[in-house]
Amino acid sequence: MTIRKKIFLLAGILLAIFGAVVGVLGFAQKLDSDQLGNITEYELPLSRMVSEFDVLTDRYELEVLRVLISDRADAGTERTAMAAVRATADELRDTVKTGEALLHKATGDPGYDTEDRVDLARMAGVLKYMGRSLEDFLAVRDATLAAISEGRRDEARTISRGFAKFALAFGPDLSQIRRELADLTDRSTRRVLARQRLNTYLSLALFVAACGIGLGVSAIGSTRVVSGLRQLVATTKALELGTNAEPVLIATRDEVGELALSFNRMVDELRARDRVKDTFGKFVDPRLVSRLIASGADQAERRSLTIFFSDIKQFTGISEQLTASAVVHLLNNYFGAVANVIHGHRGIIDKYIGDAVMAFWVPPFSNGDEHASDACRAALEQQDAIAALREQVPEITGMRRNAPELVIRMGIATGEAAIGTIGSDSARSYTVIGDSVNLASRLEGMNKIYGTLIIISEETFRLAQGAIEAREIDTITVAGKTEPVRIYELMGRAGELESTRDELRVLFAQGLAAYRSRNWSTAQTAFESCLCKIPDDGPTRVFLERIAHLGHAPPAADWDGVWRHVEK
Repeated sequence: MTIRKKIFLLAGILLAIFGAVVGVLGFAQKLDSDQLGNITEYELPLSRMVSEFDVLTDRYELEVLRVLISDRADAGTERTAMAAVRATADELRDTVKTGEALLHKATGDPGYDTEDRVDLARMAGVLKYMGRSLEDFLAVRDATLAAISEGRRDEARTISRGFAKFALAFGPDLSQIRRELADLTDRSTRRVLARQRLNTYLSLALFVAACGIGLGVSAIGSTRVVSGLRQLVATTKALELGTNAEPVLIATRDEVGELALSFNRMVDELRARDRVKDTFGKFVDPRLVSRLIASGADQAERRSLTIFFSDIKQFTGISEQLTASAVVHLLNNYFGAVANVIHGHRGIIDKYIGDAVMAFWVPPFSNGDEHASDACRAALEQQDAIAALREQVPEITGMRRNAPELVIRMGIATGEAAIGTIGSDSARSYTVIGDSVNLASRLEGMNKIYGTLIIISEETFRLAQGAIEAREIDTITVAGKTEPVRIYELMGRAGELESTRDELRVLFAQGLAAYRSRNWSTAQTAFESCLCKIPDDGPTRVFLERIAHLGHAPPAADWDGVWRHVEK
Protein backbone atom coordinates (compact mmCIF):
# COMPACT_ATOMS: atom_id res chain seq x y z
CA MET A 1 0.00 0.00 0.00
CA THR A 2 1.38 3.39 -0.96
CA ILE A 3 1.91 6.17 1.55
CA ARG A 4 -0.85 8.17 -0.17
CA LYS A 5 -3.34 5.35 0.36
CA LYS A 6 -2.18 4.98 3.96
CA ILE A 7 -2.81 8.67 4.55
CA PHE A 8 -6.28 8.41 3.02
CA LEU A 9 -6.98 5.27 5.07
CA LEU A 10 -5.83 7.02 8.24
CA ALA A 11 -8.03 10.02 7.44
CA GLY A 12 -10.95 7.65 6.79
CA ILE A 13 -10.44 5.90 10.12
CA LEU A 14 -10.36 9.23 11.94
CA LEU A 15 -13.49 10.41 10.14
CA ALA A 16 -15.22 7.12 10.99
CA ILE A 17 -14.28 7.49 14.64
CA PHE A 18 -15.58 11.04 14.83
CA GLY A 19 -18.65 10.00 12.84
CA ALA A 20 -19.37 7.32 15.44
CA VAL A 21 -18.94 9.90 18.18
CA VAL A 22 -21.34 12.28 16.44
CA GLY A 23 -23.80 9.41 15.95
CA VAL A 24 -23.78 8.46 19.63
CA LEU A 25 -24.19 12.07 20.67
CA GLY A 26 -26.95 12.51 18.11
CA PHE A 27 -28.79 9.48 19.49
CA ALA A 28 -28.50 10.87 22.99
CA GLN A 29 -29.78 14.22 21.76
CA LYS A 30 -32.73 12.46 20.13
CA LEU A 31 -33.65 10.84 23.45
CA ASP A 32 -33.61 14.26 25.09
CA SER A 33 -35.63 15.71 22.25
CA ASP A 34 -38.22 12.92 22.56
CA GLN A 35 -38.48 13.49 26.28
CA LEU A 36 -38.95 17.23 25.84
CA GLY A 37 -41.45 16.49 23.08
CA ASN A 38 -43.52 14.39 25.49
CA ILE A 39 -43.55 17.23 27.96
CA THR A 40 -44.68 19.79 25.40
CA GLU A 41 -47.03 17.48 23.47
CA TYR A 42 -48.77 15.71 26.36
CA GLU A 43 -47.93 16.81 29.84
CA LEU A 44 -48.22 20.58 29.46
CA PRO A 45 -51.47 20.35 27.42
CA LEU A 46 -52.91 17.92 29.97
CA SER A 47 -51.97 20.26 32.80
CA ARG A 48 -53.61 23.11 30.90
CA MET A 49 -56.70 20.93 30.29
CA VAL A 50 -57.03 20.13 33.98
CA SER A 51 -56.75 23.78 34.88
CA GLU A 52 -59.31 24.73 32.22
CA PHE A 53 -61.69 22.00 33.42
CA ASP A 54 -61.46 23.32 36.94
CA VAL A 55 -62.06 26.88 35.79
CA LEU A 56 -64.85 25.91 33.44
CA THR A 57 -66.76 23.94 36.11
CA ASP A 58 -66.56 26.95 38.44
CA ARG A 59 -67.59 29.31 35.71
CA TYR A 60 -70.41 26.96 34.74
CA GLU A 61 -71.84 27.02 38.21
CA LEU A 62 -71.57 30.79 38.34
CA GLU A 63 -73.31 31.19 35.02
CA VAL A 64 -76.14 28.88 36.14
CA LEU A 65 -76.46 30.81 39.39
CA ARG A 66 -76.41 34.07 37.43
CA VAL A 67 -79.35 32.83 35.37
CA LEU A 68 -81.09 31.74 38.54
CA ILE A 69 -80.84 35.16 40.19
CA SER A 70 -81.35 37.19 37.02
CA ASP A 71 -84.36 39.52 36.73
CA ARG A 72 -87.35 37.66 35.36
CA ALA A 73 -88.58 40.66 33.33
CA ASP A 74 -85.20 40.85 31.44
CA ALA A 75 -85.82 38.00 29.02
CA GLY A 76 -82.91 38.98 26.77
CA THR A 77 -80.40 38.83 29.55
CA GLU A 78 -81.72 35.50 30.62
CA ARG A 79 -81.42 34.08 27.15
CA THR A 80 -77.87 35.41 26.89
CA ALA A 81 -76.94 33.85 30.23
CA MET A 82 -78.48 30.52 29.27
CA ALA A 83 -76.56 30.57 25.95
CA ALA A 84 -73.31 31.17 27.85
CA VAL A 85 -74.14 28.23 30.11
CA ARG A 86 -74.69 25.98 27.12
CA ALA A 87 -71.41 27.21 25.52
CA THR A 88 -69.52 26.48 28.70
CA ALA A 89 -71.01 23.03 28.83
CA ASP A 90 -69.77 22.40 25.30
CA GLU A 91 -66.31 23.59 26.32
CA LEU A 92 -66.34 21.20 29.24
CA ARG A 93 -67.24 18.30 26.99
CA ASP A 94 -64.51 19.31 24.45
CA THR A 95 -61.95 19.64 27.24
CA VAL A 96 -62.67 16.19 28.55
CA LYS A 97 -62.61 14.68 25.04
CA THR A 98 -59.31 16.42 24.31
CA GLY A 99 -57.83 15.17 27.56
CA GLU A 100 -58.99 11.63 26.89
CA ALA A 101 -57.51 11.75 23.37
CA LEU A 102 -54.16 13.08 24.67
CA LEU A 103 -53.98 10.46 27.40
CA HIS A 104 -54.86 7.69 24.96
CA LYS A 105 -52.14 8.87 22.57
CA ALA A 106 -49.58 9.35 25.37
CA THR A 107 -50.29 5.88 26.75
CA GLY A 108 -49.38 4.36 23.39
CA ASP A 109 -46.31 6.56 22.81
CA PRO A 110 -43.06 4.45 22.97
CA GLY A 111 -41.25 7.50 24.28
CA TYR A 112 -42.67 6.79 27.72
CA ASP A 113 -41.37 3.97 29.83
CA THR A 114 -43.57 1.47 31.66
CA GLU A 115 -43.85 3.45 34.89
CA ASP A 116 -44.97 6.56 33.07
CA ARG A 117 -47.49 4.62 31.01
CA VAL A 118 -49.03 3.19 34.20
CA ASP A 119 -49.45 6.72 35.57
CA LEU A 120 -50.93 7.90 32.29
CA ALA A 121 -53.34 4.97 32.23
CA ARG A 122 -54.43 5.77 35.77
CA MET A 123 -54.97 9.40 34.81
CA ALA A 124 -56.96 8.25 31.80
CA GLY A 125 -59.21 6.21 34.07
CA VAL A 126 -59.78 9.14 36.39
CA LEU A 127 -60.53 11.40 33.45
CA LYS A 128 -63.00 8.88 32.00
CA TYR A 129 -64.76 8.77 35.37
CA MET A 130 -64.86 12.57 35.38
CA GLY A 131 -66.31 12.49 31.89
CA ARG A 132 -69.19 10.31 33.08
CA SER A 133 -69.68 12.51 36.12
CA LEU A 134 -69.71 15.55 33.85
CA GLU A 135 -72.91 14.42 32.19
CA ASP A 136 -74.59 14.11 35.60
CA PHE A 137 -73.21 17.56 36.38
CA LEU A 138 -74.69 18.92 33.20
CA ALA A 139 -78.00 17.15 33.95
CA VAL A 140 -78.29 19.26 37.09
CA ARG A 141 -77.83 22.25 34.84
CA ASP A 142 -80.55 21.12 32.48
CA ALA A 143 -83.00 20.50 35.34
CA THR A 144 -82.20 23.87 36.86
CA LEU A 145 -82.58 25.70 33.56
CA ALA A 146 -85.87 23.87 32.83
CA ALA A 147 -87.29 24.88 36.20
CA ILE A 148 -86.24 28.47 35.55
CA SER A 149 -87.83 28.44 32.14
CA GLU A 150 -91.09 27.17 33.62
CA GLY A 151 -90.97 29.83 36.34
CA ARG A 152 -90.28 27.41 39.13
CA ARG A 153 -87.39 29.39 40.59
CA ASP A 154 -87.65 28.03 44.07
CA GLU A 155 -87.49 24.52 42.70
CA ALA A 156 -84.60 25.62 40.47
CA ARG A 157 -82.72 26.82 43.51
CA THR A 158 -83.31 23.52 45.20
CA ILE A 159 -82.07 21.63 42.13
CA SER A 160 -78.95 23.87 41.79
CA ARG A 161 -77.85 22.83 45.21
CA GLY A 162 -77.00 19.53 43.56
CA PHE A 163 -73.83 21.15 42.12
CA ALA A 164 -72.24 20.94 45.55
CA LYS A 165 -71.78 17.19 45.46
CA PHE A 166 -69.96 17.47 42.10
CA ALA A 167 -67.60 20.05 43.50
CA LEU A 168 -66.59 17.48 46.07
CA ALA A 169 -66.26 14.85 43.34
CA PHE A 170 -64.28 16.89 40.80
CA GLY A 171 -61.93 18.46 43.32
CA PRO A 172 -60.02 15.28 44.43
CA ASP A 173 -59.98 13.86 40.91
CA LEU A 174 -58.58 17.04 39.46
CA SER A 175 -56.05 17.26 42.27
CA GLN A 176 -54.99 13.67 41.64
CA ILE A 177 -54.54 14.25 37.91
CA ARG A 178 -52.74 17.54 38.51
CA ARG A 179 -50.43 15.91 41.08
CA GLU A 180 -49.64 12.94 38.86
CA LEU A 181 -49.03 15.23 35.89
CA ALA A 182 -46.69 17.32 38.03
CA ASP A 183 -44.81 14.19 39.13
CA LEU A 184 -44.61 12.97 35.56
CA THR A 185 -43.31 16.31 34.31
CA ASP A 186 -40.84 16.47 37.17
CA ARG A 187 -39.55 12.99 36.38
CA SER A 188 -39.28 13.80 32.69
CA THR A 189 -37.46 17.03 33.42
CA ARG A 190 -35.07 15.29 35.78
CA ARG A 191 -34.40 12.62 33.18
CA VAL A 192 -33.62 15.26 30.57
CA LEU A 193 -31.30 17.08 32.94
CA ALA A 194 -29.62 13.84 33.98
CA ARG A 195 -29.25 12.81 30.38
CA GLN A 196 -27.85 16.22 29.54
CA ARG A 197 -25.19 15.79 32.21
CA LEU A 198 -24.56 12.28 30.97
CA ASN A 199 -24.29 13.61 27.45
CA THR A 200 -21.74 16.14 28.60
CA TYR A 201 -19.63 13.48 30.27
CA LEU A 202 -20.20 11.09 27.40
CA SER A 203 -19.21 13.76 24.90
CA LEU A 204 -16.01 14.43 26.80
CA ALA A 205 -15.29 10.71 27.19
CA LEU A 206 -16.01 9.96 23.54
CA PHE A 207 -13.90 12.93 22.46
CA VAL A 208 -11.00 11.76 24.60
CA ALA A 209 -11.45 8.19 23.35
CA ALA A 210 -11.65 9.36 19.74
CA CYS A 211 -8.54 11.50 20.19
CA GLY A 212 -6.73 8.59 21.85
CA ILE A 213 -7.72 6.14 19.14
CA GLY A 214 -7.00 8.66 16.40
CA LEU A 215 -3.65 9.60 17.84
CA GLY A 216 -2.85 5.93 18.46
CA VAL A 217 -3.68 4.98 14.89
CA SER A 218 -1.76 8.02 13.63
CA ALA A 219 1.20 7.18 15.86
CA ILE A 220 1.28 3.57 14.68
CA GLY A 221 0.97 4.56 11.04
CA SER A 222 3.49 7.37 11.24
CA THR A 223 5.88 5.25 13.31
CA ARG A 224 5.91 2.53 10.67
CA VAL A 225 6.70 5.12 8.02
CA VAL A 226 9.15 7.18 10.08
CA SER A 227 10.96 4.13 11.51
CA GLY A 228 11.91 3.06 8.01
CA LEU A 229 13.16 6.55 7.22
CA ARG A 230 15.11 6.67 10.48
CA GLN A 231 16.76 3.37 9.63
CA LEU A 232 17.69 4.79 6.25
CA VAL A 233 19.14 7.92 7.89
CA ALA A 234 21.08 5.89 10.49
CA THR A 235 22.46 3.53 7.85
CA THR A 236 23.38 6.46 5.62
CA LYS A 237 25.26 8.11 8.49
CA ALA A 238 27.01 4.82 9.21
CA LEU A 239 28.08 4.61 5.58
CA GLU A 240 29.21 8.24 5.71
CA LEU A 241 31.32 7.53 8.81
CA GLY A 242 32.76 4.42 7.20
CA THR A 243 31.37 2.01 9.80
CA ASN A 244 29.80 -1.33 9.00
CA ALA A 245 26.17 -0.61 8.07
CA GLU A 246 23.51 -3.27 8.52
CA PRO A 247 20.81 -3.66 5.83
CA VAL A 248 17.61 -1.73 6.43
CA LEU A 249 14.71 -3.92 7.57
CA ILE A 250 11.92 -3.79 4.98
CA ALA A 251 8.70 -3.76 7.01
CA THR A 252 6.34 -2.08 4.51
CA ARG A 253 5.52 -2.31 0.84
CA ASP A 254 5.10 1.41 0.29
CA GLU A 255 7.50 3.94 -1.18
CA VAL A 256 9.66 3.76 1.98
CA GLY A 257 9.90 -0.02 1.56
CA GLU A 258 10.89 0.40 -2.09
CA LEU A 259 13.46 3.01 -1.07
CA ALA A 260 14.81 0.63 1.61
CA LEU A 261 15.05 -2.18 -0.96
CA SER A 262 16.98 0.08 -3.36
CA PHE A 263 19.15 1.29 -0.48
CA ASN A 264 19.99 -2.28 0.54
CA ARG A 265 20.98 -3.05 -3.02
CA MET A 266 23.19 0.03 -3.01
CA VAL A 267 24.77 -1.06 0.29
CA ASP A 268 25.46 -4.51 -1.18
CA GLU A 269 27.11 -2.90 -4.20
CA LEU A 270 29.16 -0.63 -1.94
CA ARG A 271 30.26 -3.61 0.12
CA ALA A 272 31.27 -5.45 -3.02
CA ARG A 273 33.09 -2.33 -4.12
CA ASP A 274 34.78 -2.09 -0.70
CA ARG A 275 35.84 -5.72 -0.96
CA VAL A 276 37.37 -5.00 -4.32
CA LYS A 277 38.94 -1.87 -2.91
CA ASP A 278 40.24 -3.74 0.13
CA THR A 279 41.69 -6.51 -2.03
CA PHE A 280 43.10 -4.03 -4.52
CA GLY A 281 44.40 -1.96 -1.61
CA LYS A 282 46.76 -4.77 -0.67
CA PHE A 283 48.52 -4.23 -3.96
CA VAL A 284 48.03 -0.48 -4.32
CA ASP A 285 47.68 2.05 -1.51
CA PRO A 286 43.98 2.34 -0.55
CA ARG A 287 44.10 6.12 -0.92
CA LEU A 288 45.26 5.71 -4.49
CA VAL A 289 42.53 3.16 -5.07
CA SER A 290 39.92 5.70 -3.93
CA ARG A 291 41.45 8.35 -6.12
CA LEU A 292 41.62 6.07 -9.15
CA ILE A 293 38.03 4.93 -8.66
CA ALA A 294 36.84 8.50 -8.24
CA SER A 295 38.69 10.13 -11.14
CA GLY A 296 39.62 7.29 -13.48
CA ALA A 297 42.70 5.21 -14.09
CA ASP A 298 44.31 7.44 -16.72
CA GLN A 299 46.15 10.04 -14.67
CA ALA A 300 49.45 11.82 -15.10
CA GLU A 301 50.81 15.01 -13.60
CA ARG A 302 54.09 16.57 -12.53
CA ARG A 303 54.32 17.32 -8.85
CA SER A 304 56.87 18.33 -6.25
CA LEU A 305 57.24 15.35 -3.95
CA THR A 306 59.63 13.37 -1.78
CA ILE A 307 60.90 9.90 -2.73
CA PHE A 308 62.05 7.26 -0.28
CA PHE A 309 64.11 4.12 -0.86
CA SER A 310 65.23 1.61 1.76
CA ASP A 311 67.22 -1.60 1.63
CA ILE A 312 68.32 -4.25 4.10
CA LYS A 313 72.06 -4.29 4.61
CA GLN A 314 73.68 -7.50 3.28
CA PHE A 315 70.31 -9.14 2.76
CA THR A 316 71.76 -11.60 0.23
CA GLY A 317 74.03 -13.04 2.91
CA ILE A 318 71.17 -13.11 5.40
CA SER A 319 68.87 -14.96 3.00
CA GLU A 320 71.53 -17.59 2.35
CA GLN A 321 71.48 -18.47 6.05
CA LEU A 322 67.70 -18.95 6.19
CA THR A 323 65.17 -21.30 4.73
CA ALA A 324 62.73 -19.93 2.14
CA SER A 325 59.87 -19.78 4.65
CA ALA A 326 62.07 -18.01 7.19
CA VAL A 327 63.11 -15.44 4.55
CA VAL A 328 59.47 -14.77 3.64
CA HIS A 329 58.50 -14.61 7.31
CA LEU A 330 61.27 -12.13 8.06
CA LEU A 331 60.38 -9.94 5.07
CA ASN A 332 56.69 -9.97 5.92
CA ASN A 333 57.42 -8.82 9.46
CA TYR A 334 59.83 -6.19 8.18
CA PHE A 335 57.47 -4.88 5.51
CA GLY A 336 54.57 -4.88 7.98
CA ALA A 337 56.55 -2.79 10.46
CA VAL A 338 57.72 -0.19 7.95
CA ALA A 339 54.42 -0.07 6.01
CA ASN A 340 52.47 0.92 9.11
CA VAL A 341 54.92 3.73 9.82
CA ILE A 342 54.86 5.00 6.22
CA HIS A 343 51.07 4.99 6.11
CA GLY A 344 50.93 6.63 9.53
CA HIS A 345 52.96 9.55 8.20
CA ARG A 346 50.78 9.99 5.08
CA GLY A 347 53.22 8.20 2.80
CA ILE A 348 52.32 5.95 -0.13
CA ILE A 349 54.18 2.69 -0.73
CA ASP A 350 54.93 2.47 -4.43
CA LYS A 351 56.35 -1.03 -4.51
CA TYR A 352 58.45 -3.69 -2.82
CA ILE A 353 61.56 -4.60 -4.79
CA GLY A 354 62.99 -7.72 -3.24
CA ASP A 355 63.99 -6.51 0.21
CA ALA A 356 63.79 -2.86 -0.85
CA VAL A 357 60.90 -0.47 -0.27
CA MET A 358 60.01 2.45 -2.51
CA ALA A 359 57.58 5.06 -1.19
CA PHE A 360 56.68 8.66 -1.85
CA TRP A 361 55.00 11.60 -0.18
CA VAL A 362 52.94 13.99 -2.26
CA PRO A 363 50.07 16.46 -1.81
CA PRO A 364 47.18 16.22 -1.19
CA PHE A 365 48.05 13.33 1.13
CA SER A 366 50.72 15.53 2.72
CA ASN A 367 49.86 19.16 3.36
CA GLY A 368 51.75 21.66 1.23
CA ASP A 369 55.52 21.22 1.48
CA GLU A 370 55.27 18.97 4.52
CA HIS A 371 55.93 15.94 2.33
CA ALA A 372 59.68 16.26 3.06
CA SER A 373 59.10 16.50 6.83
CA ASP A 374 56.66 13.58 6.73
CA ALA A 375 59.19 11.44 4.87
CA CYS A 376 61.99 12.25 7.32
CA ARG A 377 59.81 11.57 10.37
CA ALA A 378 58.71 8.30 8.81
CA ALA A 379 62.34 7.29 8.17
CA LEU A 380 63.32 7.99 11.80
CA GLU A 381 60.31 6.12 13.13
CA GLN A 382 61.09 3.19 10.82
CA GLN A 383 64.52 2.95 12.37
CA ASP A 384 62.86 2.81 15.80
CA ALA A 385 60.49 0.10 14.53
CA ILE A 386 63.44 -1.88 13.10
CA ALA A 387 65.23 -1.62 16.44
CA ALA A 388 62.19 -3.20 18.10
CA LEU A 389 61.93 -5.80 15.32
CA ARG A 390 65.63 -6.64 15.68
CA GLU A 391 64.93 -8.12 19.10
CA GLN A 392 62.39 -10.49 17.52
CA VAL A 393 64.67 -11.69 14.71
CA PRO A 394 65.80 -14.86 16.56
CA GLU A 395 62.20 -15.91 17.07
CA ILE A 396 61.18 -14.91 13.52
CA THR A 397 64.05 -16.74 11.82
CA GLY A 398 64.26 -19.63 14.27
CA MET A 399 67.98 -18.92 14.81
CA ARG A 400 68.53 -18.72 18.52
CA ARG A 401 72.29 -18.32 17.97
CA ASN A 402 74.09 -16.16 15.47
CA ALA A 403 70.84 -14.54 14.38
CA PRO A 404 71.33 -12.13 11.47
CA GLU A 405 71.60 -8.44 12.27
CA LEU A 406 68.84 -6.41 10.67
CA VAL A 407 70.16 -3.01 9.50
CA ILE A 408 68.15 -0.80 7.13
CA ARG A 409 69.69 1.90 4.95
CA MET A 410 67.52 4.68 3.56
CA GLY A 411 67.74 7.41 0.95
CA ILE A 412 65.38 10.39 0.63
CA ALA A 413 65.25 12.95 -2.18
CA THR A 414 62.85 15.81 -2.92
CA GLY A 415 62.09 17.32 -6.30
CA GLU A 416 59.76 17.25 -9.25
CA ALA A 417 58.63 13.98 -10.78
CA ALA A 418 55.92 12.64 -13.02
CA ILE A 419 53.24 10.75 -11.12
CA GLY A 420 50.44 8.70 -12.64
CA THR A 421 49.35 5.37 -14.05
CA ILE A 422 52.02 3.82 -16.23
CA GLY A 423 51.92 0.53 -18.10
CA SER A 424 50.12 -1.31 -20.86
CA ASP A 425 46.40 -1.58 -21.53
CA SER A 426 46.29 -4.86 -19.64
CA ALA A 427 48.51 -4.01 -16.67
CA ARG A 428 49.27 -0.65 -15.12
CA SER A 429 50.97 0.71 -12.04
CA TYR A 430 50.49 3.99 -10.25
CA THR A 431 54.04 5.19 -9.73
CA VAL A 432 56.50 8.09 -10.02
CA ILE A 433 59.36 8.54 -12.48
CA GLY A 434 62.06 11.19 -12.80
CA ASP A 435 65.53 12.26 -11.66
CA SER A 436 64.36 12.61 -8.05
CA VAL A 437 63.48 8.92 -8.02
CA ASN A 438 66.91 7.97 -9.31
CA LEU A 439 68.57 10.30 -6.82
CA ALA A 440 66.73 8.78 -3.87
CA SER A 441 67.79 5.33 -5.01
CA ARG A 442 71.45 6.44 -5.35
CA LEU A 443 71.37 8.13 -1.93
CA GLU A 444 70.23 4.91 -0.36
CA GLY A 445 73.30 3.24 -1.88
CA MET A 446 75.59 6.03 -0.62
CA ASN A 447 75.00 4.79 2.92
CA LYS A 448 77.34 1.90 2.14
CA ILE A 449 80.19 4.33 1.43
CA TYR A 450 79.58 6.75 4.28
CA GLY A 451 78.61 4.19 6.90
CA THR A 452 75.31 5.95 7.59
CA LEU A 453 71.71 4.80 7.82
CA ILE A 454 69.71 7.72 6.35
CA ILE A 455 70.97 10.16 3.71
CA ILE A 456 68.74 12.96 2.43
CA SER A 457 69.13 15.43 -0.42
CA GLU A 458 69.72 19.15 -0.05
CA GLU A 459 66.12 19.99 -1.14
CA THR A 460 64.74 17.57 1.41
CA PHE A 461 66.83 19.20 4.12
CA ARG A 462 65.75 22.67 3.03
CA LEU A 463 62.05 21.83 3.36
CA ALA A 464 62.29 19.68 6.50
CA GLN A 465 65.03 21.42 8.50
CA GLY A 466 62.51 22.83 11.00
CA ALA A 467 61.40 19.31 11.93
CA ILE A 468 64.69 17.38 11.93
CA GLU A 469 68.31 17.39 13.05
CA ALA A 470 70.81 16.70 10.26
CA ARG A 471 74.41 17.38 9.22
CA GLU A 472 75.89 18.03 5.84
CA ILE A 473 78.29 15.24 4.98
CA ASP A 474 79.40 15.90 1.40
CA THR A 475 78.82 17.32 -2.04
CA ILE A 476 78.76 14.58 -4.64
CA THR A 477 77.69 13.51 -8.08
CA VAL A 478 75.97 10.16 -8.24
CA ALA A 479 76.42 7.59 -10.95
CA GLY A 480 74.81 8.66 -14.19
CA LYS A 481 74.64 12.34 -13.16
CA THR A 482 76.98 15.26 -13.64
CA GLU A 483 75.21 17.84 -11.52
CA PRO A 484 76.56 17.93 -7.94
CA VAL A 485 74.20 17.65 -4.97
CA ARG A 486 74.77 18.31 -1.29
CA ILE A 487 73.85 15.38 0.89
CA TYR A 488 72.94 15.27 4.57
CA GLU A 489 72.77 12.61 7.22
CA LEU A 490 69.41 12.54 9.00
CA MET A 491 70.33 12.37 12.69
CA GLY A 492 67.05 12.72 14.58
CA ARG A 493 63.93 14.73 15.26
CA ALA A 494 64.17 18.43 16.00
CA GLY A 495 65.26 19.10 19.58
CA GLU A 496 65.99 15.44 20.35
CA LEU A 497 69.66 15.24 19.37
CA GLU A 498 72.04 14.02 22.07
CA SER A 499 74.75 16.44 23.15
CA THR A 500 77.55 14.14 21.97
CA ARG A 501 76.08 13.88 18.50
CA ASP A 502 75.44 17.62 18.44
CA GLU A 503 79.12 18.25 19.29
CA LEU A 504 80.04 15.75 16.57
CA ARG A 505 77.97 17.74 14.07
CA VAL A 506 79.75 20.99 14.94
CA LEU A 507 83.23 19.45 14.72
CA PHE A 508 82.34 17.68 11.46
CA ALA A 509 81.13 20.95 9.93
CA GLN A 510 84.48 22.56 10.85
CA GLY A 511 86.40 19.69 9.32
CA LEU A 512 84.24 19.78 6.15
CA ALA A 513 84.87 23.51 5.73
CA ALA A 514 88.64 23.03 6.14
CA TYR A 515 88.53 20.09 3.71
CA ARG A 516 86.87 22.19 1.01
CA SER A 517 89.45 24.93 1.63
CA ARG A 518 92.23 22.33 1.07
CA ASN A 519 93.42 22.93 4.61
CA TRP A 520 94.20 19.27 5.09
CA SER A 521 95.84 19.48 8.51
CA THR A 522 93.03 21.53 10.08
CA ALA A 523 90.47 19.24 8.52
CA GLN A 524 92.30 16.15 9.80
CA THR A 525 92.40 17.60 13.31
CA ALA A 526 88.69 18.36 13.27
CA PHE A 527 87.79 14.91 11.95
CA GLU A 528 90.01 13.19 14.48
CA SER A 529 88.18 15.17 17.17
CA CYS A 530 84.95 13.73 15.76
CA LEU A 531 86.26 10.22 16.33
CA CYS A 532 86.96 11.16 19.91
CA LYS A 533 83.25 11.86 20.28
CA ILE A 534 81.98 8.85 18.30
CA PRO A 535 84.74 6.41 17.30
CA ASP A 536 82.73 4.55 14.66
CA ASP A 537 81.38 7.60 12.84
CA GLY A 538 81.32 6.55 9.17
CA PRO A 539 81.51 9.94 7.38
CA THR A 540 84.47 10.98 9.53
CA ARG A 541 86.46 7.86 8.56
CA VAL A 542 85.64 8.47 4.88
CA PHE A 543 87.05 11.99 5.03
CA LEU A 544 90.13 10.96 6.96
CA GLU A 545 90.85 8.42 4.21
CA ARG A 546 90.32 11.10 1.54
CA ILE A 547 92.61 13.56 3.31
CA ALA A 548 95.31 10.91 3.51
CA HIS A 549 94.91 10.26 -0.21
CA LEU A 550 94.73 13.94 -1.23
CA GLY A 551 97.70 14.78 0.94
CA HIS A 552 99.87 12.55 -1.29
CA ALA A 553 98.00 13.31 -4.52
CA PRO A 554 96.64 16.85 -4.29
CA PRO A 555 93.63 17.63 -6.54
CA ALA A 556 93.83 19.92 -9.55
CA ALA A 557 93.77 23.67 -9.14
CA ASP A 558 90.16 23.85 -10.29
CA TRP A 559 89.01 21.27 -7.76
CA ASP A 560 85.52 22.22 -6.42
CA GLY A 561 85.32 19.83 -3.49
CA VAL A 562 82.76 17.60 -5.25
CA TRP A 563 83.34 13.89 -4.94
CA ARG A 564 82.24 11.98 -7.99
CA HIS A 565 80.88 8.48 -7.53
CA VAL A 566 80.83 6.25 -10.54
CA GLU A 567 79.29 3.20 -8.89
CA LYS A 568 75.63 2.79 -8.09
